[in-house]
Amino acid sequence: MVDQSQVEKVGIPTVTASSDQFVGLARSTVKSLGLPDMAFVEVEHPLGMIPLDEIRAKADMAFPKIVQMATQWKPNLTAIQKITPAYPAERIRFKGTYDALNKMFYDKGLSIGLPVIPPTPEKVADMLKGTTRKPGEIVWAVPPRMGQLTVELVAAYGVMAGCKPEHMPLLLAVVKALSHPDYDWRGSTSTTAPTNPVIIINGPILDELGIGYSTGALGGEMPVNIAVGYFINLVGDIIGGSVPPVNDKSTLGSRADLVAIVIGENEKANPWKQSYAVEQGFKPTDNVVTAYSSYMGSNNIDHSSVKSTHLLNTIAAGIAGAGSGITSCLTRMDKGYASTNKVKFVFVFFGPEHADTVYRDFKTKKETSEYLVKKTALPFWMYAPDICIPPKEFGPYDENTLIPRFTAAEQVRIIVTGGPGKQSQIWPTFTTVARPVSVLVEK
Repeated sequence: MVDQSQVEKVGIPTVTASSDQFVGLARSTVKSLGLPDMAFVEVEHPLGMIPLDEIRAKADMAFPKIVQMATQWKPNLTAIQKITPAYPAERIRFKGTYDALNKMFYDKGLSIGLPVIPPTPEKVADMLKGTTRKPGEIVWAVPPRMGQLTVELVAAYGVMAGCKPEHMPLLLAVVKALSHPDYDWRGSTSTTAPTNPVIIINGPILDELGIGYSTGALGGEMPVNIAVGYFINLVGDIIGGSVPPVNDKSTLGSRADLVAIVIGENEKANPWKQSYAVEQGFKPTDNVVTAYSSYMGSNNIDHSSVKSTHLLNTIAAGIAGAGSGITSCLTRMDKGYASTNKVKFVFVFFGPEHADTVYRDFKTKKETSEYLVKKTALPFWMYAPDICIPPKEFGPYDENTLIPRFTAAEQVRIIVTGGPGKQSQIWPTFTTVARPVSVLVEK
């Protein structure tokens, strides 16, 4: 649809067929790109997981309307919208209680339901002292609404989320990572899946800012992690307009829609010594933010395995089942064997005690990932057969043949985080062409 909008802008008409449940998202996307409308033909939902005769019946009903639109629709080039300048941000005068202010913010669509700290001009100005960037600089046009996020608004939403001036370089690095094309923000924020941003932080900044990376790092009592996670969702929902039911089409959603996942790697407890950031080519002294879009995480609770391989086998079982229903087999780093719509990466958050157990026999993260790639397999009957299509070179198989999920060690990425206890977590990436993005925190 984004490509079709470019065609319409030069006066060439197009027709788009859309499920009636998703046409609102389609029209919103068109408006975000500066067009008043495009030609849409609505088809009764659902379009997937229905018998072929039902698909044909819906196609037959839609076809006359498609022909009509294709022959009669003309783009209205005179109505192309102009983007309102994003700087300076609008000022609102308000007098009332804190409760009344929070209600006003929510009623106006300026918050997402959690209480906010009022972004007064004084507090925003104080936040801006944490960066040398110009307040009017636009750092991201946030999909799907394509709202203009300026440095000033980063400061304002940082205030609302509970961030401090010293957090500004971190917030700007997070924005840089999320806005990178490889992240695929538009796809991950408007999907029906319960996806959420995962932010992994490395470097001296962990202790400098008090970012949680030990016991309970993903839970409460982690003010910086929570504030940064809240900031991300404020930006995505308010500036980007990704709210249900029109733009955010998540069938069920998740609590990470309120506060995104933000965690530090426990570099001090990492038996492999090399941090994730260093693996990606950064220096140990660099402060680095890694961002990727993830499905909801799951927990590995293995209190009994003493051997490294036994523990990794239980983790491999969890990885194999993650994203059940849409996962494909034998996913590759390129376009894949049958479809690009596959889980291409998974992050394993090893608790330090689990990491120590694995380290006894696996002296590098790469060796560990290689073993997990080999063991992360399911019998063919457990995959969705229309997605899991082994290539000819795989050889003969039947419903009980074990077929791996991955093909390369790079697809299983390891983070050591958390505190004492026999627990680890599995966080698979969103199934698009997206990749994890790592950027420097620039002061």
